[in-house]
Amino acid sequence: MVDVDDELDHQGMAIELIDAFVERDAAGLAALDAAGRAAQVQARQALYDYVDRIWEDAKARGLDPASRPDWNVVAGLRDLTNALVEQAGQAQADAGED
Repeated sequence: MVDVDDELDHQGMAIELIDAFVERDAAGLAALDAAGRAAQVQARQALYDYVDRIWEDAKARGLDPASRPDWNVVAGLRDLTNALVEQAGQAQADAGED
């Protein structure tokens, strides 16, 4: 029996979600002050690091998550959280912040 999650393209859905959210996220980040943007970078980075650690732990155990359909959801979350980190960093750059 195939798990329904194995049939879904979580990574593709995450990319679509990122693309659909980027404009609203940019506006929300631009409305924050420097401390708010810095807090967003920190929170988003922490979430990315958590998801990435799951991915890297799988690799360390000898799995190849990139080739396993059941790891597509983790790949999608990595893409999503990485994009969120990048968007917050870009907002800081656009505002002339370090």
